[in-house]
Amino acid sequence: MALIAKYGLSIGSSINIKRSDGRVHAAAISGCNDDGGSVTVEWFENEEMKGKEVDFHGLIVLNSLQAVQPPASKPVAAVPAPAVPVPASSNSRERRKSPKAVRREVTNPPVKSQAPAPSKAPSKSEGIQPFQASNPNLKKGDKKIAMMIDDCRARMDIRPFPATQEVFMDKITVCVRKRPLFRRETDKGEMDCVTMPDGELTVVHEAKEKVDLTKYIENHEFRFDYSFEDGCDNEVVYRYTAAPLVRTIFERGMATCFAYGQTGSGKTHTMGGSGPTAPGVYLLAARDVFSLNAGQYAQLGLAVSVSFFEIYAGKVFDLLNKQKRLRVLEDAKNKVQVVGLSEKQVHSTAEVGQLLDLGSRCRATGTTSANAASSRSHAVFQIILRKSDARAKLHGKFSLIDLAGNERGADTANSDRQTRMEGAEINKSLLALKECIRALGRKGSHTPFRASKLTQVLRDSFINPRARTCMIAMISPGRASCEHSLNTLRYANRVKELAPGKRRQTAVPSEPAPEPEEDDDEEVVAAVSEEDQSSWRQDLAMLHMSIRSRGEADGEADGLFDFQEAVANLQEAEERMVEEHRAGIQFNKEMLMEEEKLLDDVESPQGDVEDYARRLDAILATKIEKLQHLRDNLSGFRTHLKQEESASKNVKQGMTLY
Repeated sequence: MALIAKYGLSIGSSINIKRSDGRVHAAAISGCNDDGGSVTVEWFENEEMKGKEVDFHGLIVLNSLQAVQPPASKPVAAVPAPAVPVPASSNSRERRKSPKAVRREVTNPPVKSQAPAPSKAPSKSEGIQPFQASNPNLKKGDKKIAMMIDDCRARMDIRPFPATQEVFMDKITVCVRKRPLFRRETDKGEMDCVTMPDGELTVVHEAKEKVDLTKYIENHEFRFDYSFEDGCDNEVVYRYTAAPLVRTIFERGMATCFAYGQTGSGKTHTMGGSGPTAPGVYLLAARDVFSLNAGQYAQLGLAVSVSFFEIYAGKVFDLLNKQKRLRVLEDAKNKVQVVGLSEKQVHSTAEVGQLLDLGSRCRATGTTSANAASSRSHAVFQIILRKSDARAKLHGKFSLIDLAGNERGADTANSDRQTRMEGAEINKSLLALKECIRALGRKGSHTPFRASKLTQVLRDSFINPRARTCMIAMISPGRASCEHSLNTLRYANRVKELAPGKRRQTAVPSEPAPEPEEDDDEEVVAAVSEEDQSSWRQDLAMLHMSIRSRGEADGEADGLFDFQEAVANLQEAEERMVEEHRAGIQFNKEMLMEEEKLLDDVESPQGDVEDYARRLDAILATKIEKLQHLRDNLSGFRTHLKQEESASKNVKQGMTLY
């Protein structure tokens, strides 16, 4: 080992070798003979593992290796990348590829060259991923797949994410982030099946098997605005995603940032961070809001407040008020109001962090077909700017959403009703979210925000003329998560394909927006009218017709359409039933007071028993009428329960539409 360690190499390191026919290609070091001055190397060729022993001195010359110098006593610390977005010049914008998403599924990714030129031993810091076929924990069958992936990567021009590149700000930005492969995963024989070679392209190496049991890999390529490799920290991700949106809310706009992906892919780490030393998007956005509010936009006189709630199975709960259930209604001006939602005024990131900790402890989690602790709800954290006068008019809002694990959307054929309804609601909300983002990019298009509770509470983020949206698709690199990662990337790819074709804009301050007309002082919150109640059905039907027209659903989707409608009807019936029951309890309280007064009257010296009998008969008749009405509603509610159960039997297991 000392022979190769002298040159910074170890078992598993990649190195170029020269074959007898003159070919030069990469191989992995699998053994070292210090006494003989040779090393054993392995490589994958023609679906076979090959290896041989070569003289190490020849490899030193071929790879231009140099002995590693001993480390300095006081190493110089690396200078972090600047936090302020760097404006882009017109020439640099021309060099960027088109923002329109491109998805290709090919057998081989881009090839750097047929015979790589000799070079120094590649390292991860140079963008070359280490060979993983040498992992001793790999199973015998998986080692062949690992060698195929290594061989594929050896032919790619892999470069680390260019963290100093310019920051762009589009109306809709879609990016993907890959989390690192954990040590416990590699110890169990897991392998990294995702490659991000250039900051925009994402390649998923899917292991497959032919009819004759021959193993092979299929490479799926996706291109987004940004592809963040596992070496990018939260600061880098924030700088290119949510940071350009902060100014939007100071300019009377609505900004929205979604984190989407499988549970365990890093959504919570990206949005919430991992302690004070590694803050997430929530705290980083709050930091910039406070900074701008105290500096560039101090003359606006704005107060900063936050709210934190979750949407679970079509119901809204306040995470800052002991999970109190909230009602989502539309007022007389057709504005969506979350009635009773707590809004806490804050003055520092420390206060924001305390509220985030409080709310995160209340969020619902549960077991799914893919994870034992999946996020069962969409968590919505909002940073709100209001005028700091008596009227406290809304100035701007930044909504940061940690979406439920997307694997829950496939649990629609589960035998448990609660799990089915969770999956159906997630399936519907993700579909509605995609269509609302599509409408955001097309002026004049109808926005089907009433199709789900998530899009309904985010209505202003889709219809505001200065609205901007960013989606961060989170993926796990392991082979076990390959199917979920592909589903995540395909969803994000559809969102980007639906975005309008446009030239990217640099993240520089824009001109102030014109002041909108002031609202009337009085805001009357009213129940949804009959016309509005029917519109959610229209929006849901529009979603189904839309995906059919684009060929994104086949005949098997009809069962899921019917099931989603049955679940929506059941949720509506449940709300009516609960309201009727609550009204019945209040009525009983009033009747109890009336009966106590009646007893006091009849037991008094002037009590009239005939009047007592007449009044008691009227009270009982009213109670019977109310109870019968409540029972009739209960019967209708049970009918919806049966319809939901019947519709669920026609849903194919794992079927999704988003």
